[in-house]
Amino acid sequence: MRKVYDEHQWRIYRWIYCRLTEQVDEHIGQILNALKRNQLDEKTLVVFTSDHGDMDACHRLASKGRFYEQSVRVPLLMRYKGRIIPGRVDDHLVSSGLDILPTLCSYAEIDVPESLLGKSLQSIAEGKTVESWRQYVVTENHTGRMLRSNQFKYCVYREGEARESLVDMGSDPGEMQNLATSSEFRTVLDRHQCYLQQWIALSADTDARSFAVRCELN
Repeated sequence: MRKVYDEHQWRIYRWIYCRLTEQVDEHIGQILNALKRNQLDEKTLVVFTSDHGDMDACHRLASKGRFYEQSVRVPLLMRYKGRIIPGRVDDHLVSSGLDILPTLCSYAEIDVPESLLGKSLQSIAEGKTVESWRQYVVTENHTGRMLRSNQFKYCVYREGEARESLVDMGSDPGEMQNLATSSEFRTVLDRHQCYLQQWIALSADTDARSFAVRCELN
C-alpha cells in the first residue's frame, strides 16, 4: 500500500502505467501488421494475454501481489479468421496459465498431454456447445491462494488474524465486504474450502495444503 503517496504521486504513477500500456499496444500492432504484410493473418491463430494485471491505485495499491480483480483478472483475446467468431465475449471460467497450451495443441491438431490440467478453448472460441466446464479456477502466489467460482471469490492466506475472505463478485465487484465471518454464508464458505481441497489434491499443491482450511461439508 502506498500510504505515503499524495495525489500528485498517484497521478504520476498512473501516467507512467498508461504510457507503458501504449508501448505494448504499439508492439502488438507491429506484430499484427507483419502478419498481414506477409499474408499470414488469415491462417494464424493470434492469442493475446498477460500473466497479471496492476492495481493501478485501486484500494490504494500499486503493482501486483494481491488477489483483487485488477491484479488477477487478465485479458485473453483470440483471433483466427474464419474459425473464431469475431467480437464474441464468453463468460466461462478460463485460466490463461492452464488453458493456452491445450488450446494451441487443439488448433495444431496434436494430442493434448494428459498431464496438463487445462482445457482447450477451441470449442468455446468457435461458438460450439460445451457440455461441461469447470466450477472454479485457482490463482496462487507467495501470500496464499485465490479460488474464483462463477459468483464468489474465496481467498486463504498463509498468515494473519483473518486468514480467509469471501466476496460476492455479483453484488460487490469492488471487493469491499468480507463475508467469510458471516453465518449467512457459512455453507458457501464451506463449499469453496472444499473446492480448494479438490484443487490441492488434483494439482498436488503440497504448499497450499500446509495453510488451506479444511472444509466441513460431507
